[in-house]
Amino acid sequence: MKHLATTLLALAPLLAAAQGPQLRDPFARPTLPPRAVADETQMQTPPLLPQLRALMVTPGRALANINGQILAVGEWFGDYQLIKVEERGVTLSKRGVRSVLVLDEASRK
Repeated sequence: MKHLATTLLALAPLLAAAQGPQLRDPFARPTLPPRAVADETQMQTPPLLPQLRALMVTPGRALANINGQILAVGEWFGDYQLIKVEERGVTLSKRGVRSVLVLDEASRK
């Protein structure tokens, strides 16, 4: 029995080497330390604030260009819904709170 135990102890390093190195899963996501996870969530971009760029008002049709997106009455820009389009500005609603955006003087020319 003593001889068997000595033989197994001698073969243990060889058996471990025969299994080979642990292979890494190439599709597994790397684990980030807790600090890096917190930094990543802080780096998210804030939501865009609506900026009125242009208006087109014709009989029966009115469109507004908000941050480059063309919207008609009732359509959405993120959390904002376009409520009304007038000749010089628009009315937006976000969770029941209404905001008015007006074209600046440079945009009117």
